[in-house]
Amino acid sequence: MADAVNYAPRIHVPVLMINGRYDSVFPYELSQVRLFELLGSPAADKKHVVYDAGHFSYPRNSMAKDATDWFDTYLGPVK
Repeated sequence: MADAVNYAPRIHVPVLMINGRYDSVFPYELSQVRLFELLGSPAADKKHVVYDAGHFSYPRNSMAKDATDWFDTYLGPVK
């Protein structure tokens, strides 16, 4: 099993992390925040979006907007 602590610092590409604050699988303080801090991506190229939700219960419209805005920033807007 791979341990994120060994691999997250090696990631240097832009990262959008979307999580739920009340996720029981990946707890906010113990898992999400720690992983986000470990990412080797520059601070300007990583973003952590946290919804008041659990695991996989994110508001779909908000999540879709956050993801498409991220893609527009790094891949360019759809023409």
